[in-house]
Amino acid sequence: MPYAATWTNGNAQGRLEGGAHAVRDDDPAEAAAAINRRRRLVYLAEQDFSGQVAPDEPVRAAAVATQTPPPFRNFRDNLTDEVLCPAAGGLGGEPATPSAMDWLWPVAGADENKILVASDPAGAEVGLLDQLNGSGDWTDADLAGGAAVRAVHFNELRQAIEWIRRGRWALPVYFSGGIFSMLPNTPWIGDCIANNGADELRSIGLVLARTADSPARGLVAVTALPATRIDVTADTDCTVELYRCCRAIDFTADPPTWNEYDPSASSAWTAPGGAGAGDAVFIGSLALTANVTGQLSNAALVAAVQALIDGAEQNILIRRADTGSQTIGVAAELVVAFEVDSPPN
Repeated sequence: MPYAATWTNGNAQGRLEGGAHAVRDDDPAEAAAAINRRRRLVYLAEQDFSGQVAPDEPVRAAAVATQTPPPFRNFRDNLTDEVLCPAAGGLGGEPATPSAMDWLWPVAGADENKILVASDPAGAEVGLLDQLNGSGDWTDADLAGGAAVRAVHFNELRQAIEWIRRGRWALPVYFSGGIFSMLPNTPWIGDCIANNGADELRSIGLVLARTADSPARGLVAVTALPATRIDVTADTDCTVELYRCCRAIDFTADPPTWNEYDPSASSAWTAPGGAGAGDAVFIGSLALTANVTGQLSNAALVAAVQALIDGAEQNILIRRADTGSQTIGVAAELVVAFEVDSPPN
């Protein structure tokens, strides 16, 4: 569903109007939920705001403005310090995953899809706070000395949340499993492919689009956009085919073979090599020049990435489609352009 924020308390645009809307207890609760949603998107754990703003309790200035750190300032700091500036690579791996996370300006115009930063933007960036009020900071940034939280403060917070909705994550593909027709019942080394016309070595890789936490962290409840692409590099001129692998793979304890995706359970591929019906969905092919990154972006890739986002197995299969005597080293990175779905905020 396209993004459209819905706030319980406010006018038709979701804004509090002075003299018409009092700040209510569900206002910070909704803001906390929206911020935590974005924390999960950048692979951070949720933050517990309940100690400062209790459910079903009236909101007082002291509850929102004067504790250390003040919860309302904490809302703001989460957006500008942790959500807009996420620490890439926090999940480990080699290379680190995700390798980059950029929020993008979602408003149509000359600046659309420029990288969104908190303030002081460079030429290819948009400053969230500069757009918000032209000052490069929040209104009453410190809210110190018992200052009451006013409608303008909640309106700014809501607007900032609504703008932080479009992103571009770079996710390495870890080609951890090799499947080799010459040794069909033996796991092989990933990161390489081969095809001499008689035997093939294919590789299967993991993409960590989301984690197994509950609730999951990463790309959940978002829509993949047409700008999504996969970058592939090979060390030899070749043509490769890419597939979304549909089978559950245990790369560590029970790696796949040419004949079986789950050897311990004797679970066979529909077709040996893992590209049969039910095994994999074809994405597309690339003609690669040695050590030059090729890019694939098409509707099939967007559909494959959407399937990963929606809960499918997070695996990519790559094979050499032409023939030659070389064993080829390969690397890939999936660049996911997305927009947050509604609801929730």
